[in-house]
Amino acid sequence: MRSDILGGVAVDLLSIPSLVFRIIRKKLINATLADIDVDIKFPHFEIMMVLKEEGTLHPAEIGGKLLIAKAQMTHLLDKLVGLNLVEREMDSTDRRTLNIALTDKGRKILEIHENNIINAVREYISCLEDGEIEDLSHSLRTLRDTLLKLQ
Repeated sequence: MRSDILGGVAVDLLSIPSLVFRIIRKKLINATLADIDVDIKFPHFEIMMVLKEEGTLHPAEIGGKLLIAKAQMTHLLDKLVGLNLVEREMDSTDRRTLNIALTDKGRKILEIHENNIINAVREYISCLEDGEIEDLSHSLRTLRDTLLKLQ
C-alpha cells in the first residue's frame, strides 16, 4: 500500500514543475516581459532572478542552478551585460575569476517586472471561485512547506 502511494506521489511530484513552468511561469513572464522597455527573454529573466536571490555568483553556479550550458550562459550574460542589467566583477579572492552581479538598473527592471507578474497572476486566477482560490492557496503553501522539508 505505502509503495503504491509513494509511486503515485512521485509521478504527481514530477508533473508539477512542468505544469508550473508551462502554464504559469513561461506564459505570464513572457507576456509581462513584453511590457518592459528592455529586450530580454525568459532565460535572461531567470538569470536575473537567481542573482537577486543569491547575490553575486560565478557563471557556472548560475548555469548549474538553471541547468543552462556554459556556451549558452556566455551568450545570455553577454546580452545582459550589454544592456547594463548585470555586470562582471573580479572575484576579491581570485583575480582570475569573474563573477556576475545584478546592477541597479537590473534590480529596478526586476522590481517593475515582479509587480507586473503579480498583477497578471491575480488576473489569471480571478476566474476561480473563492473556495477554489482558498484551496489553491492552501495547497501551494502545503506543497512549498513539504518540499522545503525534503531539501
